[in-house]
Amino acid sequence: MAIVALQPRLAGQLDIEARRRQTSVDALVNDWLEDQLWHERRRQIYKEAERFRARHAELLAQYGDQYIAMRNGAVIDHDPELLVLHNRIRAQYGDDPILITPVTTKPVQTLKVRGAHR
Repeated sequence: MAIVALQPRLAGQLDIEARRRQTSVDALVNDWLEDQLWHERRRQIYKEAERFRARHAELLAQYGDQYIAMRNGAVIDHDPELLVLHNRIRAQYGDDPILITPVTTKPVQTLKVRGAHR
């Protein structure tokens, strides 16, 4: 377990907010941090999708009709089978935010960001 030292003013504000919501400071902070981390992961995936669209023509020529996994603008793996690629990526990178997408003739696709979020 990590221990985080809070500024006294912030600790006081959290205590007031926790009492207002009838919860503990621990629960309040954990909920807020979990929510913030989810939003950050989602932002990273959308940023990666922008990189995908910018490189679409190049990626289509090299990986057409396959699935690719992109991280920091680079293709880190590819496979014609989504599940096979997904399993390899998760085994190697865990739950890191990595874009896994099909490379088709249409560069804009509906993204589904999957993950636990309330």
